[in-house]
Amino acid sequence: MTYYSIKELHQLLITKKITPSQIVKEAFANLAKHQVLNATVTELTTAATALALELDQVPVSTNNYLFALPYFAKDNFATKGVKTTASSKILENFVPTYESTVTNILKQNNSILLGKSALDELGMGGHGLYALTGDVLNPWDLTRITGGSSSGSAALVAAGVVPFALGTDTGDSVRKPAGYCGIIGFKPTYGLISRYGVFPYAPSLDTVGYFTRTVEDSAIVFDYLAQEDHQDATSLKSKEQNYFKNLSSVVKNQKFAYLKNAHSALPAEIKTHFDSLYTQLTAQGGIKVTAIDFPEDLLKALLPVYMVISFAEAVSSHSMLDGINFGTRVDGDSYEAVMMNSRTAGFGHVVKRRYVIGSYALSKENQTLLFLKAKRVRQLIVDALTTVFKDYDILLLPTASTVAPKISDIKDQILTEAELENYVDDLLVLGNLMGNPSLTLPLAFVDNMPIGINVNAAPFADQKVFNASLLIEEIIGIKNRVAPEGGKNNG
Repeated sequence: MTYYSIKELHQLLITKKITPSQIVKEAFANLAKHQVLNATVTELTTAATALALELDQVPVSTNNYLFALPYFAKDNFATKGVKTTASSKILENFVPTYESTVTNILKQNNSILLGKSALDELGMGGHGLYALTGDVLNPWDLTRITGGSSSGSAALVAAGVVPFALGTDTGDSVRKPAGYCGIIGFKPTYGLISRYGVFPYAPSLDTVGYFTRTVEDSAIVFDYLAQEDHQDATSLKSKEQNYFKNLSSVVKNQKFAYLKNAHSALPAEIKTHFDSLYTQLTAQGGIKVTAIDFPEDLLKALLPVYMVISFAEAVSSHSMLDGINFGTRVDGDSYEAVMMNSRTAGFGHVVKRRYVIGSYALSKENQTLLFLKAKRVRQLIVDALTTVFKDYDILLLPTASTVAPKISDIKDQILTEAELENYVDDLLVLGNLMGNPSLTLPLAFVDNMPIGINVNAAPFADQKVFNASLLIEEIIGIKNRVAPEGGKNNG
């Protein structure tokens, strides 16, 4: 039953063909079949079942598409009275006394939280292999990564456990997993969804995002979540409204662009699917698709700029996680020893490495050389993107250069300098550096694994992204696709 889209489930509720209790019961039954994915941190079976029973007696509003809809929240969204760990040992016992704005909006609309999903520790990691609870497996192939850091949410939506799930996106943490898992991942314009109650990683880059399995569902969810919030100093009021109502695949007199240098770097078996789409878009009439140049040096700078800025901001954002202010405490002979012992025991190796780099970049002697220089290069990248969006309505990017890698390959990987300059896998960072809307949707299947395409527009042009994505979804024909149970592509 949870294989249905949000729109389909809403219609079934209105016509009384299903009840909230039936939805929740089947969702947990489906979750039980997918425990192998290792996608959850906390499951709220008792609370969700009780809420569903209450909602059985409540009339379904025709205008509330999220009524009785089950979802998972990434475990860095604060949920009052419910353990919120950010998949880190240092927060393994943390129970917030406050609620994030986003989960509160969903609560007010009678959506049903089924639990909290696993993530790369504190949102740091792009593979889904760094949660305290272990590796999160790709539902299409259990030997492959989901991508991260919003790995658990992506896996649960792709497996059909829930029709939508919350994530956060600091570098590509919603959009990359969406591509690897064959679903929709949306990162809106920076500031349009409140970050209040979401554990920060890098505040100048952090954006709340979410997963669905159709573009329509993505527009539906955004109508609810795009609310100005005075509790978030970076919150902004949307210049657009009624995203679902204004959703249309009739895209006329628009100019689409793709990056010539990035496209030429794609493997042939993936490039052919992009070429086919560009041909079909041009055939629609009223759409022009152009290969454009983008400064190669700026593309090669994407990863270093992201690393310096995000790691430095993380050091500041997480300074209170010391076993004294927050976090599981490990005793010591002095407060310095308590902090050292707590952090040594509480953080994984990926987080520690990022803190070391961030601290190095923020040190007095390195601020000008590294941190301030990274911020200046970020501005150059934003300026170049601004130029693109002055001339073009939509920028299309590959989500990744390959299908989801094998877990064993990632764990054995030692990156060379040449591989670090392979910017194709870092292109989605563009959306975080600028703060523009960016949506990943399925493009094709290669070797029985999904690959994604990423749709971008200028800041505050979120409707353009939805409409262009709907057109692509209709052309490609991959919609509401659920992975085979048990990762049957495995092997």
